[in-house]
Formats: sequence, C-alpha cells, structure tokens
Amino acid sequence: MSDKESTHSDPALENPENVVEDAVVIESDSDAKAAPKKVKMGGLWLFSIVNFLLIIGICAAAAWTGYQWQQNQTNDSDTGAKIEAELLSMDSSIAKIDASVAKYDAELVEINEDLNEQNQVLNKNMDSLLQQILQNVDENKALKSRIVDLSGRRPADWLLAEADYLVRIAGRKLWLENDVSTAMLMLQAADSRLEDIGDPSLFPVRKLIAEDIQALHQINPISINSIALALSGMLPQVNNLPLNALKIPEIEDNKAANELSQNISDWRTNISKTWNSLVDDFIQIETSDKPVLPYLSTKQRWLITEQLKLALSQAKSAALDEQETLYLSALQQAIALLVEHFQLDDNNVKQFADALQQLQNTDIAKDYPRQLQSANALKDIIDQRVKSVFKNNTDTGVL
Repeated sequence: MSDKESTHSDPALENPENVVEDAVVIESDSDAKAAPKKVKMGGLWLFSIVNFLLIIGICAAAAWTGYQWQQNQTNDSDTGAKIEAELLSMDSSIAKIDASVAKYDAELVEINEDLNEQNQVLNKNMDSLLQQILQNVDENKALKSRIVDLSGRRPADWLLAEADYLVRIAGRKLWLENDVSTAMLMLQAADSRLEDIGDPSLFPVRKLIAEDIQALHQINPISINSIALALSGMLPQVNNLPLNALKIPEIEDNKAANELSQNISDWRTNISKTWNSLVDDFIQIETSDKPVLPYLSTKQRWLITEQLKLALSQAKSAALDEQETLYLSALQQAIALLVEHFQLDDNNVKQFADALQQLQNTDIAKDYPRQLQSANALKDIIDQRVKSVFKNNTDTGVL
C-alpha cells in the first residue's frame, strides 16, 4: 500500500497537524523502512477510536442528563400538585382548628364568667358566714356570762328543778303503773332535795309534799302482785281436784262360793250351785248402799276443769287491772263450779275452796288521789324564779 492510499483511506488524517508531520517525515526520511510507517498509522487509529468513544460518551451523558432533567420536571410537577393538595388540606385543617379554638375561647369566656359569678356568690356567702360566726361568738359570750351569773347567784335552783322532776315522776308511777311505794319514795327524795336547799320560803311546798305522802299511805296497801301470784299458783292444782262422777262398784268374786263339793251326799247343794252359776252367766244383780253419783264423760270432765281455769285467769287479770267487780265475779264463778262439780269432802278440794274464799274476802279496791298538790306548787315557784331571772337579765342587757 502507498502513502497516498493510506492517507486517503484513514479519516483520522483530517487533522492538519498530523498531515504536516507525515509530510515532514516523508521528506526528511524518504529512505525509511515500511515498518515505522505502519506503527504511526496504528497510533492514529487509536487516537481516532478514543475520540469517537469520547464523542459517544458525551452524547450518552447528554441524553442521560436530558432524560433525568425531564424526569425531574415530571416529578417536580407531581410533587408540586401533592404539595398544593397538602397545602389545601392543611388550610382546611387550620380553618377547623381556628373554628375549634374560637369555640373553646367562647366556652372559656363563659366558664370565666360563671366562675366570676360563683366567686362573687361565695364571697357574699363568706361575708354572711363571718358575720353569723361573729354574732354567734357574741351570743356565746353572753350565754356564758349568763350561766356564770345564774350559777353564782342561785346554785340551789338545780336542786329545785330536780325536786320538781321527782314529783312529776312520782305522779307518773302512781297513775300509769299504780306503783304506790315507788311514788312515796320519789316524794321523799324530792323533800330531801328541798331540805338541802335550806330556803325557808319552800316550807309550804314541803308541807304539801308531806300531805301527799300521807295520802298515799291511806291507799289500800294490799299487794296486787301477791294476789295475782296466788291465783297463778292455784291454776296447776285444778287438774288434781277430784270430780263428782259415777263410780262402778267392784264386783265380788263368787266363784269360791259356787265351787262344787266332791262329796256325793252333797248332790243337792251341788245342783243348786250349778243352777246359780248358770243363772249368773245370764243375769247378775249387785246391791250397794252408797249413793249413785251422776256420770261425767271425758269431755265433760275436761270442760269443767277448763271452766274453772278460765274463771281463775279472769280473776287474775281483773286483779292486775284493779277491776274489783270483775275480780269478785270471776271468783264467785270459780267457787260455784267447785261446789257443783267437785268432791267437797276431799281435803284438796276443801283447801282450794278456802283459798278462793279468802281471795274473795280480800279488798283490792284502791282510791288514788287525782293529783299531787306539791306538783303545782313547785311549778309555780320555778316559773316565778325563771321569770325573775329573765327580767333581771333583760334589764341589765345580757340578752
């Protein structure tokens, strides 16, 4: 291959600098051998390939850069749309938050107003309470001074009030419980309280108490409880009292008299005994000199016994209620049942009848005074003293 053909066939010789260098080489060294020329043409090809690869890389980088720029533009537009949507949602959320804040602000304003009103009411109540407390403190001081004054001037008023209480309790014991002994003890205790006072002005009241005690001594001293206990003890004895009833006499055994004799000579007697035994099997007659009593069945016996118990129970209840008429009527009924249906010749029945007769002769009537004279007198004295104390306190300005 010639030099011209190699230069025209290699596109890399388009560079002027390379052409000049080749020409110089040709002119200066025309006698050079073919091997060095081939070496120079190989470097030129390498340089051309490198330049071509560089150009391809630059184009690929430019294409990749353009593609990336286009993708970034697309992503930027999507991101912008998302950001705008998020901004819109944030605007709506902010609007909702603003509305909620405004609502809460309004509620807070109302709550603050209510709290202010409640504080005002509480302040007013506190002021009124303080005034009331101060007033109560003043009243307590006045009461303490009054109590000190009363205890210092009239220490015996407590004994007087206690005596009045004892008299009232005596009246209740007398009229509600019919307890005469306890009422007398209460009156005596009230008289001792008045005696401890040592006030001569109370002598008329003590005189009335003594009259009341004497009037209670005049009441029938019979113990109603003793009578009730006696009747209660007689109730179980009713079952042991014998009744008047028919008693069938015991039949004598006549077998021994009707025994046959072994002696033949007593044949007539044996025939008579045989006849009598035959007759006795059909008809039997017994004689008795005792009076025949009326017959009482089991139900009648039980009924008579229960009637007697009922009469005794009624007498007991009447005695506890101090109803003399009913008490005597029940005892009279019990005595009538005892005489009519029980054996009076029996010792137990006699003692039972004597006990009933003794209870019937016992007077259970009691005449209680309608009122205690000392009660009204004590009440009048206490009222006068209390009124005088209040009048003195009003005049001195304690109350």
